[in-house]
Amino acid sequence: MRPSTSLWAGEALIACVAAGFFAGGEALAARAWKDARAAPLRRLFDAANQPSMFAYVEGVLRADASAGPETVSITIDVDRPASGGVMVSVGGTLAAQRMNEWRAGRRIRAPVDLRRATRYLDAGVPDGERALQLRGISLVGSTKSGALVDVVARASPAGEALAVVRAFSRRAIQDAVGRWSGRSAAIVTAIVIGDRAGLDPAVQQSLQQAGTYHVIAISGGNIAILAGLMLAFFRWAGALGRTASIVAMALLVVYGALVGGGASVDRATLMAVVYFAARAADQRSPPLNALAIAAAVLVAAQPFSVVDPAFVLTFGATLAILLVAPYLAAIPRPLHAVVSLLVASAAVELMLLPVGAVFFSRVTFAGLALNFVAIPLMAVAQIAGMLVVPLALVWPAAAQLAGFVAHVGAEGLVRSAALVHYAPFVAVRLAPPSWWVVLLYYVALSTLWLSRKRVVSGFSVFSVLIVFLCVLWILCAPWSWLSSRGDARLHISFLD
Repeated sequence: MRPSTSLWAGEALIACVAAGFFAGGEALAARAWKDARAAPLRRLFDAANQPSMFAYVEGVLRADASAGPETVSITIDVDRPASGGVMVSVGGTLAAQRMNEWRAGRRIRAPVDLRRATRYLDAGVPDGERALQLRGISLVGSTKSGALVDVVARASPAGEALAVVRAFSRRAIQDAVGRWSGRSAAIVTAIVIGDRAGLDPAVQQSLQQAGTYHVIAISGGNIAILAGLMLAFFRWAGALGRTASIVAMALLVVYGALVGGGASVDRATLMAVVYFAARAADQRSPPLNALAIAAAVLVAAQPFSVVDPAFVLTFGATLAILLVAPYLAAIPRPLHAVVSLLVASAAVELMLLPVGAVFFSRVTFAGLALNFVAIPLMAVAQIAGMLVVPLALVWPAAAQLAGFVAHVGAEGLVRSAALVHYAPFVAVRLAPPSWWVVLLYYVALSTLWLSRKRVVSGFSVFSVLIVFLCVLWILCAPWSWLSSRGDARLHISFLD
């Protein structure tokens, strides 16, 4: 068999395995979606055939309580009177005073007025109820006062210890960073422990438009920095053997549990654990294998992952970086850091362009430039923010200094996002493209990648043309221009 034929056969096998993997994931998600809509608590509610249902619910808190502008929000995995997830808004002045008692893993009991999540049926409006069901939340509800929410059992010792660390971290960061800026404290808290409850919606929107929102979400960058710091410490201590890898794995798992679950956290933590496990076993394997293992495990454990934007974004971005990584080694040393970041950012933008259009009705190119600023600033804010917590215990003055450094990093992140205000054309709002355009885009992109090792041919030129036309179609939305010409009929939209 000729080498080129063998190469095509190998890549075709990989493509078939990947297609089978995603088909299996979609089947698991379909089954999980059916089960989510038919959760026992939801069936009990539907049987009442009323707009709301009052019930005393009991269950385990999924995460620490988070404060909103007027209420405190808690998410409960209810098992009485029936199983299902519930998001509850707790009103009254006592809620803010007692929210520190409502920690992840604790069992609570409360009288709740249950109802379905608000759902608007206007064309183009996201289905909020479906989005909550994908997160395992069957119903939403409210209770009038924090005095009515009783903690009936504490979490496990490990859960209680992690909750104490999270609570202390919030206080330490608020004290050391919040003295300079409340906004900076909220950003550093989000970067260090994944708690985004205090973030200003305007700041989140600004970072999303700039394409740098990923730096304040616990993800691969944060885990990589933590893993790098541990490797540097072990190298300094002269202990880079099997014991160091096992200790690093344990610390990463603890940190993942501390900051809470999520596709990006689970993916990054699992990949890092696989890497350190391979080091401990003296195994060498391509990074793509670790990514595939992480994806397979997460989809098997959480079938809804395949339709979760966070899952698609985090795995898509990582895949793009790993695919171009082998070519970055040839870049001359003086230019390596700058060119590598530019190429990696361009690869991620190319990989995720349709994803942003589908999920967020937005395509942004600002990240190509802003990542040069945002990623280093995120590293500064994260490392300084992580130092704040232990220093607050042993050296408060040093904690205040670290808090100032973290504030500088966080403030720089916000100010760098102002590029979008001065150059609004780098962030485009658009209608979500049709599924066939997205499919055609990725088929052409995959074909172009598979033929990268061959001489330029008409086939590869055709693939480039298809990718270009798909991008043009997504950005220009010609179907909307055609529909604006009218069809001689009257169309009326009624607000739900």
